[in-house]
Amino acid sequence: MEQGRVRRGAVLDRRALMLGAAALAAAGPAAAEPLPRTQKVLVGFPAGGGLDTMVRIIADKLREIHGTTIVIENRPGTAGRLAAEAVARAEPDGATLLAAPIVVTAFYPFIYKTLPFDPLTDLVPVTRFCTFQFALAVDPRLQVDSVAGFIAYAKQNLGKVSFGSLGAGTPSHFLGLMFSNATGTDLTHVPYRGSAPALQDLVGGSIQAVFDTTASLMEQHRAGTVRVLAVTGSRRSPRLPEVPTFGELALGLGDIEAADLWYGFFAPGRTPPDTVERHAAAIGVALADATVRERLAGLDVAVVADTPAVFAEIVKADHARWGRVIRSSGFTLE
Repeated sequence: MEQGRVRRGAVLDRRALMLGAAALAAAGPAAAEPLPRTQKVLVGFPAGGGLDTMVRIIADKLREIHGTTIVIENRPGTAGRLAAEAVARAEPDGATLLAAPIVVTAFYPFIYKTLPFDPLTDLVPVTRFCTFQFALAVDPRLQVDSVAGFIAYAKQNLGKVSFGSLGAGTPSHFLGLMFSNATGTDLTHVPYRGSAPALQDLVGGSIQAVFDTTASLMEQHRAGTVRVLAVTGSRRSPRLPEVPTFGELALGLGDIEAADLWYGFFAPGRTPPDTVERHAAAIGVALADATVRERLAGLDVAVVADTPAVFAEIVKADHARWGRVIRSSGFTLE
């Protein structure tokens, strides 16, 4: 469930990052205490993917700033669950972190029939480090150029309009369900194994729409072979400035209007709060570094840094938001 091989320019609010890093660094004496000299970051996806690449960029700066030894350990398998379980069971001594997508805390509790750990209690939010956007794209041959137009088309063709996703149980699957439920359009879900086959079928006319990352859709949109109608998140994509967010359309689309997708760092559940704060402060400083921002500028993400308290509230809200959708779908995995 890693969300794509992110690429191209990032949305970087330098002032916000600097302010966030300063706030974290000023958190008090606890923020200045040393973290373990050797730290391990687990990534639940293969080396070379988007998440792995971002974590290594951040780790390089953390090594430079603090002189610590940071080991990136890739544990791919079961959509990132192996790494999450390992961190949930790790010693809460500040030496182990998890880098993971939103699905760990917002999806796992609802899609798995059995789960040997509780993502909300056995993992502690440290900070997000980026957000990324999904978009609704349609076949230009539908002759619709807005979300409202697509809704009208789908209602005129109830039961005949399908959307492709990057796979069953992924954010693109449930974004489509959010949209279908909110609009009463009765869209048929067609799961694919990734972006390429879904886009191939959209261009070929086998499906009428897809929910995919902006990075994956950019080239086809600019070529005119697909038409991007709206993006998730709270701000427009700088690479698609003409495309509105779902939220600004004021169409009563419910949870999809507030659906932000992110990657973040987590610590084992019993990690002391001051240790969590120190990790957040260190990562915030790294994310505010000009070199890190420049390296991340090659990825299609928006860089963010949170306090642990703010991130915890985001995790809680996303758990509730996605939980409603996943429960109503009845979708589960073994």
